[in-house]
Amino acid sequence: MKLGLSPASYRWMAYPWLRTESSSYRYSDRRLPYFASTSPPGLPDELPEWMLRRAQAHGLTALYMDAGWLGTEERAADFGAALRAAGVEFFGGASPNMAATEQEWGPIDPRARRNACDATSYRLSEVGHGWLGGTEFQRTVRAIELSVAAGATIVNVVHREAGLLNRLSVDPPLAEQLESMARNLRSLMPIAEEMGVVLTTESHMDYRVADLVQVMETIDSPWLRHTFDFANSISVIEDPLDAARLAAPFTVATHIKDMRVQPTIQMGEPMFYNVPIGDGDVPVVEILQVLHDGVEESDGMQHCVEVIAPPEHDAEAWVAASIAWLRDEAAEFFV
Repeated sequence: MKLGLSPASYRWMAYPWLRTESSSYRYSDRRLPYFASTSPPGLPDELPEWMLRRAQAHGLTALYMDAGWLGTEERAADFGAALRAAGVEFFGGASPNMAATEQEWGPIDPRARRNACDATSYRLSEVGHGWLGGTEFQRTVRAIELSVAAGATIVNVVHREAGLLNRLSVDPPLAEQLESMARNLRSLMPIAEEMGVVLTTESHMDYRVADLVQVMETIDSPWLRHTFDFANSISVIEDPLDAARLAAPFTVATHIKDMRVQPTIQMGEPMFYNVPIGDGDVPVVEILQVLHDGVEESDGMQHCVEVIAPPEHDAEAWVAASIAWLRDEAAEFFV
């Protein structure tokens, strides 16, 4: 098993729309960081290269990133060359509404695919981020194309509407959402096969791993697998160790993180807190063992560190502490 990096670990200093020195953040009521032990990237366009330098600084061998940040095939190819020169594997990311209706997903014919490049663009700035124009299908196709241009063989397809549409939503009911998800993902299987890239699902604080396993079993394609997140399933009332056992036969990569669970607070509500790996309640070592035993070719699997420090904390310190803990307490998995 190997260790990679997710940019979410640096969200408050790297993401242009969340950076703590931005005017929108400074005028909010959120706290400023006490200190930062590394400098943020400059312009938004510099974000991919900055993330690569962070991965190199920690001796990591993979980088997971939203493919939209790369913009064009030419930029993606250049970045891919830099990744290969650094010995860093690339995992692309796409973020459609996975439970979109057939109308929202849009036509899936060859013409719609050919027009994906001209129909879509990606915004990466202080005022926002994400795909503009096109249908959900076309935006996903474009993310896959850019990922492949950068050398990715795995593209993580993450549900974008977690706050609005999730397994706890009643309209539409869960069964209908999963039917839509299966239909939409199935439309991408010929594209994945043609491009030689595996697409993955991920429980992203929206659906249980059990839900996604149901979808993957329905589609039954070697081009659809899973990126297992060590803690996200907690937010939809699913035990992460049970989730790991379900996900193992499908898992090709992970986002490795930890979380502290506070079962109740004075308001009578539970709370989940991000923490450095090893400081929370997720059975990290036990999950690693499950994945080691249950994943084919687990020795080459990349675990992308995704620890999300609050904005007033030093993100670099959290990443460094998490990696140090993994290399010490889980050394048998990362030799």
